Order: sequence, then C-alpha cells, then structure tokens
Amino acid sequence: MSNLREQVWRWYVQGEIAAEQMPKALMLAGQSHATVDWREKISQLLLWFGVLFLAVGVIIFLAFNWQDLSKFGKFALVQALLLICSCSYGWFRWQERDTHAEGLGATKANASLLGLSFMIGALLALVGQTYQTGADPWQLFAIWSLCLLPLVWLAGFDLLWLKLLLLSNASVVLYFSTWPQTLWWFDADIFPLVVISVCNGLGYLFFYGATTLGFSRCNAPITQSLTVVIALSALTWYGCWQAADMTNKASFAFYWLYALAILVLSRFVLQQLFPLAIVCFSAIAVSTVWLTTQLFIGANDEMNMFLLLSLYVVGCTTMASVWLTKVRGLFNGAQSSQEA
Repeated sequence: MSNLREQVWRWYVQGEIAAEQMPKALMLAGQSHATVDWREKISQLLLWFGVLFLAVGVIIFLAFNWQDLSKFGKFALVQALLLICSCSYGWFRWQERDTHAEGLGATKANASLLGLSFMIGALLALVGQTYQTGADPWQLFAIWSLCLLPLVWLAGFDLLWLKLLLLSNASVVLYFSTWPQTLWWFDADIFPLVVISVCNGLGYLFFYGATTLGFSRCNAPITQSLTVVIALSALTWYGCWQAADMTNKASFAFYWLYALAILVLSRFVLQQLFPLAIVCFSAIAVSTVWLTTQLFIGANDEMNMFLLLSLYVVGCTTMASVWLTKVRGLFNGAQSSQEA
C-alpha cells in the first residue's frame, strides 16, 4: 500500500494529478488493499507456477529420454516451444494493449517471456551437450544471462530480474571455481566472495538509482532486496573467514572499511534501513568470531568464555536494535516532511 501512495505522490510531482484531486487519490490508494481481487491474484499465481512447472517438465523430459530421442527430435521440441512462447507473447501482448500499455509487471505476456527464458537455457544446454563444444559450465550461465537481458528489459518484471540475478551470480561462482584468481592481498579462496559482494552491491545501487529516477522497467523490489542480501552475506562470510584466520591483517581491515562504507552510505546518503540493519548484524557476527578466536587461545575456563560471548552478542544486538529503531523513526520523519 505504501508503494502505491508513493506512486500517487510521484504522479502529483510530475503534474499528472491536480492538487485538488490529491486527497481523493491518496484516500483511494489507502483503501486499495480492501478491494483486492483475490481471484485475479490466485489466477496469476497459478499461471506463473504453471509456466515454471511446464518449463521444468520439458527439461526433465529431455534429460530422461536423451538416449531415445534423435538429434532432430530434441532440437525440434525445444525450438517448437521457443516459437510457441514467442507467439504467445505477441498474442497476449496484443490482448493486453489497453490494460497494460507498457507491458510491464505480472502479465500473461510476460509469463510467456518467462517460459521463453527457460527454453533459451534449454537450447543452449542442448547445443553444448549435443555437439560437445567443450565450453566451461560458467559460459553457459553467462551466455544465458546475456540472452535474458532483452527479455528482462522488455518485461520489466521482478521474477525475470530475479532469474537474471541468480544466473549472473552462478556464472561468477562457476568461473572462479574453474579459473581461480588472486588480487592484491585476496587469495583464491576469498577473492570470489569479494567479487560477488561488490557486484551485487553495485546491482543494488543500480536498482535504487533507477527506481529513484522513475524507470519503471527497473522496479523490482524483490530482486533489489536480494542483491543487498547476497552482497552482505558474501561480505559476512569473508569477514568471518578472515577473523578466524587472522594471518592477513590487511585483508581483515578491508572488511571493516567496506562495512563502514556501506553503513555510512545507507545511513546518510541512501537512507535505507534494510542494508543498514544487515551490515550492523554482519559486524556483530564478524566481531563475535574474532572475539571467540582471541578468548579461546590458551583459555582454561571455557564456560566463562561462553558466558562472556553470550553477553556480548545479546548486548550488541540489543544496542543495534534500539539504534535501528531510532534511525527508522528519523527516516519516516524525513519522508513525511518530504511528502508534506
């Protein structure tokens, strides 16, 4: 509901809603949750699940009957489904030209694009397996991601953005597992975590900036939230690894500088509570691992050490929760003043 009220406010700023119509528009936006057409929502949910299960079923069918199907039969099946999905998109897009002028969001036409995205991956895998191209696994996911870019931009739907995000991360992980890399003080084990964290962090900034500027094709809140979760999860894993090892102090210091940059950016520039909360609890987790390694070296009374760690975790999480609650109030107050 808050997203709808924000959209109404953007329409008012853009001059699409007159000032005298704003009270009525905000009232209707506030009442929109009571007039949800649950039949339509359930119908859309079943449609998307049906497309997912149909695509997975085709892939499983090909894998199970690999020896029985001829080369022509395999390609004919996948390419026929590619053609069906493409024609279905054109047909549904024509039917929805009045209700969804831009064709963005959870529409029947974009459900066809989702099926098309799965068939593209199936075709790429089929080519590689049939002709034994010798390509590394990461290349399949990388090429698949590139092929998805036009579909994602055309649909502007969160689920396709999410699929592109997962495929991109999978290609990065597979690339570094195939070709280990090192850079500066990052060895081959931790460098992939740094790359994943930085790339997903840049992805979050991309979605935030695009949403702020009003690019409706990049309105993907689930994908945007997942980018920061992946980025800070990889950073936390990296930090815990360095805190437990402590052979490279420069690498451990990098974690704190990176976390501090995210905290400052989230608090004072972006004013986003979600990444701010995650980075706070990430710092608590990493500091707890470091404190554990320091306390248990040569410790005789392990029970008291566990008690001290428990008190530390409880105290830090309590202080972080209280501070985040205050920050949330400040963010809400600033947002209310801007709307007023």
